[in-house]
Amino acid sequence: MDKNELERYLFEAEGKDKSELSLENPYREIGFDGEKKRLGWVRNIPFLKIKQYLEKILEIIGDKENFIFVGMGGSINGIKVLLSLFKEHSLYALDNLDPAATEQILTKIKNIDKTLIIPISKSGTTKETQLLSFTLKELFKKESRREHFLMLSDPASFTKLDSLGWSGAEKLPIQFDGEADIGGRFSCPHTLIFFFPLFLLLNRDFGKLQVIYQTYISHQEEIRNQAYCFTQKYKEKKSAYFYPVVKKSLQEVFSSWCYQIFQESLGGKKEGFSAKTIVFQDKNDNMFLPLELNLTIDNSAVYIMCQMYFFQIFIAFYAAAQKVNFVNQDFVEKYKNVMKKLEAESPEEIVPLKLDHVIEEVQRKIDTDCHFIEVVLYFYPRPDVVCKIKDTFRGAFKDRRIFTVVGSDWNHHSYQATFGDENTFYVFLLSSAYLTELFPISVDTLSRNIETLKLISKATHSTLADKSLLFSLSF
Repeated sequence: MDKNELERYLFEAEGKDKSELSLENPYREIGFDGEKKRLGWVRNIPFLKIKQYLEKILEIIGDKENFIFVGMGGSINGIKVLLSLFKEHSLYALDNLDPAATEQILTKIKNIDKTLIIPISKSGTTKETQLLSFTLKELFKKESRREHFLMLSDPASFTKLDSLGWSGAEKLPIQFDGEADIGGRFSCPHTLIFFFPLFLLLNRDFGKLQVIYQTYISHQEEIRNQAYCFTQKYKEKKSAYFYPVVKKSLQEVFSSWCYQIFQESLGGKKEGFSAKTIVFQDKNDNMFLPLELNLTIDNSAVYIMCQMYFFQIFIAFYAAAQKVNFVNQDFVEKYKNVMKKLEAESPEEIVPLKLDHVIEEVQRKIDTDCHFIEVVLYFYPRPDVVCKIKDTFRGAFKDRRIFTVVGSDWNHHSYQATFGDENTFYVFLLSSAYLTELFPISVDTLSRNIETLKLISKATHSTLADKSLLFSLSF
């Protein structure tokens, strides 16, 4: 299929029900989550509509100076990339149930009364987002709490949010057009999730925002051309092993977003077809196929918007060539269902182990054919701890590629891809000592968050028991 025809099919599918599309259109089968439309990210919203939406938000936020965005996966990973572009600001991203993550943010905020919390969840019911939002609720006086929250969700989820205890809080749709046809991992750079923090980072300057947006749109046709060329180059490959190339200074903060857009879109979708993504390349990574956008872009915000669009369009084209649905993530429900069962059981404590003993246990169980080891940290790690874990695993497994990532965000960006992946062994690490006091948040709230984090790790391990181990790490 040539580029013009494939592009026409993609744009034709946007906004339409499955029944409205011709049988020849590949996106009829691969661009819907069940019957739900998921190609809204393909259309561009007029800047005037974006401006009007943000003007409404200005009325809501009033004199607030600090902004904490709360979410998981696609609701937060794009925001983290944005925040890294600006040195001085009072915007924060929270996506970890470990109280240490909350503590790190709160130590930077001098005036909590000038703070707005922005929980983001398409469904409105994301467990970690709800727990973290209720945790932050305890920072404010009961009579004024509603003034400190702005919920971003799909309109159909507003009633659910009310039933969960947020009836007094402001709520806005994630999409500028009020629709619900953009999945979480495609929300940046196409929705309020991206434009709200960017607008704040630009000191609420509509002129600068408009220039950035229009410049981004002006590059889209060339981006689609390059994405199609890579599709033609790689469409015969048996596995989706990709190396999305981004600026070195952005590799760390861009990694989670890249993992999700590739691994949740392409992983676990058909038998014999697996997905793996690297953002940091070394000399032994020749099996990974580079995807590099060849455009000169000076503005850093325009750069990340173009990179995101490039990877998303490539996936949409490549998925059509591979005949895989790139907008659903059916396997994600597996660990969530196990969580419900485990909640009814008495928690089983895991005996803490030193890192060298963890290595020994992994060496005993790992299959010799596993090329990769993915170490998932179900705690908020200090940078030196991450380095130590990574270096220790690399030293013990010199012939394998080591990935070190943080959970439970990992569950939202890579869990889907574990199904059908026979080349990876997973090591899940809890901390043997979490922070248990953080005034004025109650001890019970902190304990609930910690136990939920442990529950997620145990449920995840249970669903991948044949190729994973779970430990409590003693430092």
